[in-house]
Amino acid sequence: MNPRISINRRRAMVLGAAGAFLPLAGALAADENRAAARILTESIPPIRGPRRTLAVGNFDVLGPYANASATNVGGPIAAMLTTALVESERFIVVERDAVAQMITEMDMAKSGVTTGTAAPRPGAVLPAQYLVVGSVTEFTATGPGSGSGGGLSFGGSTALTLGGSKGVVGLDLRIVDTRTGAIIKAFKVRRKLSSMNIGFSTGYKGIPIATNGFFNTPLGDATRKALNEAVIEIVAALAAVPWRGQVVKAAGGVVYVNAGAEAGIAAGDQLSLQRVGESFTDPATGAVLSEHMVELGVVTITSVEPKLAAGSYQKTLDAEPARGDFLILKN
Repeated sequence: MNPRISINRRRAMVLGAAGAFLPLAGALAADENRAAARILTESIPPIRGPRRTLAVGNFDVLGPYANASATNVGGPIAAMLTTALVESERFIVVERDAVAQMITEMDMAKSGVTTGTAAPRPGAVLPAQYLVVGSVTEFTATGPGSGSGGGLSFGGSTALTLGGSKGVVGLDLRIVDTRTGAIIKAFKVRRKLSSMNIGFSTGYKGIPIATNGFFNTPLGDATRKALNEAVIEIVAALAAVPWRGQVVKAAGGVVYVNAGAEAGIAAGDQLSLQRVGESFTDPATGAVLSEHMVELGVVTITSVEPKLAAGSYQKTLDAEPARGDFLILKN
């Protein structure tokens, strides 16, 4: 037999085996990319009543890290949590990271630099009822899966990695009532990296955080799981707090509410109309220590628009509702 033909046959067998495996590898990688398109992968419990308005504040970074680049991870983690909260479809999530840019747009409209009905107006920005702030306390990864890229390479930087990784992602979070500054709940989430990771990965070097490539790494997988747990904790905490709105206008026995269909208000909802009877503040700091609320009556929603609702008012005390009074969803 011609030795050259034999070599060519062996080469064809090797290439044929690789060719049979590459479509499977590509399909698996495509499935992982589709799954990585969303941050939330867990089932999120519902919240009764209208949606609470929520914003995510700054995240700082605490503690020592094995990964030196983790010192910049606070901003991306906060951004990913914002995205996860939007994906949950349980809240009205408002932007706070770009507030300075929004104010610049308002100033330009006010000075006449920009014109038209689409120009932003002061006072039109939605206020956040609750603010989520926190710290990244742990963000480390070591071992073969942390970036060595060991395994079977299929061209470029992608590799089928079969290796163990050690590390942890830890977040310390607080939910704050923006009206009083009171902390509704403080909690920690902590996720260890999987002891064995089998999948497509390029390692961490050069992979931007919050991309599909990052979520395909052990550290990215642990980050996603920590964010899922954080969203579930936030939902549970705010589900236990009654929804609160305010009176826009009251006239002729009809009360208008500063929320509508977009917030989840529905015809038939009953809201307790309340007013602050007495407020107790700290003489040293001015912080609100407690507020005693007085119920004036009940509003039953009869009509709903996208951003506004209206309902009939039945008073229980000899007092008329006024703009700014609070509306609390009744159980």
